[in-house]
Amino acid sequence: MTERKGNLSQAGQSIPTVLEKYKLLYPLRFYMAKRDWEQIVGKQVAKYSYIKEMDRHEVVIGVTNSIWMNQLFIIQQDIQDKLNAYIGTDFVHSVRFVKAGRKPLPPVFQEEKKENALQKNLHTAIRNIVLSDEFVASVKEQTEGIKEPLRSKIRAARYASEKNRLAHEAAGYRTCPQCGRWLEEWETLCLFCRRKAWQEKIRWAYSILKEQPWLTLAQFGEAGNVAINKEVEDVYNEVRRDCIYKLIDKIYHDTDTPVDDILLTLYITRKTPSELTDDLIRNLTNRYRKKENKGKEEGKNHVSAHRRQPDD
Repeated sequence: MTERKGNLSQAGQSIPTVLEKYKLLYPLRFYMAKRDWEQIVGKQVAKYSYIKEMDRHEVVIGVTNSIWMNQLFIIQQDIQDKLNAYIGTDFVHSVRFVKAGRKPLPPVFQEEKKENALQKNLHTAIRNIVLSDEFVASVKEQTEGIKEPLRSKIRAARYASEKNRLAHEAAGYRTCPQCGRWLEEWETLCLFCRRKAWQEKIRWAYSILKEQPWLTLAQFGEAGNVAINKEVEDVYNEVRRDCIYKLIDKIYHDTDTPVDDILLTLYITRKTPSELTDDLIRNLTNRYRKKENKGKEEGKNHVSAHRRQPDD
């Protein structure tokens, strides 16, 4: 031992120093960045991407959707800055995107442990429940005309279901007011009913924006006769993004039509149709074309312009 100190400190205060000394601090922070990817870049970006690996000082990000591949290229520097801000130093020198399949499952050891403990407590409570004589007599009466062994199976299922209900209620669980599923402590509607309600809002927003793609958020609220709040803003942004990325994907793969080009320009610029010009549409859509397709498009425009010139 080369150094000895006379005072003691908490282990947590010395861990970062030890990790940095043995060059383990940044790998640890990088692992934490993988875990907290949604917190770093936001829910929408994290939905279609994840940190795949680290190659020295370059972060390789897997992207599950070709539309998002184009969008992430645009905000590449922003992602790099956010990663460095999270890690606490300029550790990331570049960011590279690669096409990837399904996102890997996140580590959920703590959540699984917590969930297993809750289930264990519920199972214990269920075993300890004694059904009332009235309920047992009612089930027997209702199933008396059923032949064995089906009668015993139905009775056992009814008893188990009632014990399960009583155990959940005793533990403070509530049921969804729309479908009757058990709710988590923080929920007012179950996941399925929330998802159904969200999809209905998405369809409603589509019906408005597909007819008037140039609407601002305020104009969207007026068109839908609703007050602007966080939920309305989220629906508006999600539908606009979805329409934009689908159109960008068509342009990138050279399957777009002139109508697609106009729609994309309307969605992005939010100008009215009367404010659009041919140059604005062409310049905007060319940003999303492959290099080889840009040459084709420029050639078409050159031929069209030449044909429009009057004869001498």
